Amino acid sequence: MKPQHIQVIVAIAEHGSLRGAATALGKSQPALTQVLRQAEDDLGVAIFARTSRGVEPTEIGERILLRARTISSEIARLDQEVAQLRGAQTGSVHVCVSPLAALLIMPRALTLFRKSFPKIDVHLSSGLFPGALKPLREGRSDILVGPTPPAGMVREIAVEPLIDTPIHVVTSVDSPFLKAGSLGDLVEARWIMIGSPGGPGDIFRQPFIDNGFTPPHATTTSESYFGALALVEHLGAVCTFPARLLEEVQKNARIAPIPIRERIEPLKIALMTRAGHPLTPAADALANCIRRRAASMP
Repeated sequence: MKPQHIQVIVAIAEHGSLRGAATALGKSQPALTQVLRQAEDDLGVAIFARTSRGVEPTEIGERILLRARTISSEIARLDQEVAQLRGAQTGSVHVCVSPLAALLIMPRALTLFRKSFPKIDVHLSSGLFPGALKPLREGRSDILVGPTPPAGMVREIAVEPLIDTPIHVVTSVDSPFLKAGSLGDLVEARWIMIGSPGGPGDIFRQPFIDNGFTPPHATTTSESYFGALALVEHLGAVCTFPARLLEEVQKNARIAPIPIRERIEPLKIALMTRAGHPLTPAADALANCIRRRAASMP
């Protein structure tokens, strides 16, 4: 497979159609069709299947795209790394952050970073494991800062601990559950899970099991921390929430921690990168600024 094949395959996947990819690359649609056919002939498999909505990767195509995106991102990083080593202020760094990292770590880390790299583009996105791990593996993210995933999820990912944060169970200030003294009093509460199943918001079940209670079912899930807090505040629902972040959001939200006596394991926040893939000088500098900011936190 040739480099031009990689470029075309990734563009088609990103835009969902040959026409969209052709426009993005400044090429004709027939030209892209020919390149795609060459790639499929070389590999001996179909990479995309036509649908009423455009094109979608085949099952084998998904695996090919995983490699193609990685190769494409590494080529782009090679160009950026050489330019930065020559002293040029060009390129970009892509960082995916959890809400805690976005509020408490990145502002000061970026302030430090801008002193040395004022012209490097920094792209921030939000996400939690497991969803945030795929862009990191594919090279679409350079750095991930957020809760540490379970050991089984971090294949090919280097995990560096930064800080810990206690976990509270929170509810609205006028909720009757605010007077609960035990997890057992919250079995029948309306629970909200932040993030997707298998993510850091899923930790609320295990403390119930550890203490001999039936774990509740979260009838509502929210990919947004702040969307979940709005539901907690207005519905009197409950959810787990990082103590360090709670100190910030309590300034604007009418929520409070429930004084349960059972202990919930602290949440570990880590800096994650792809194992075996060195960062560009700019990305490495930003990672160091993140480390410095985390180390300065009380």
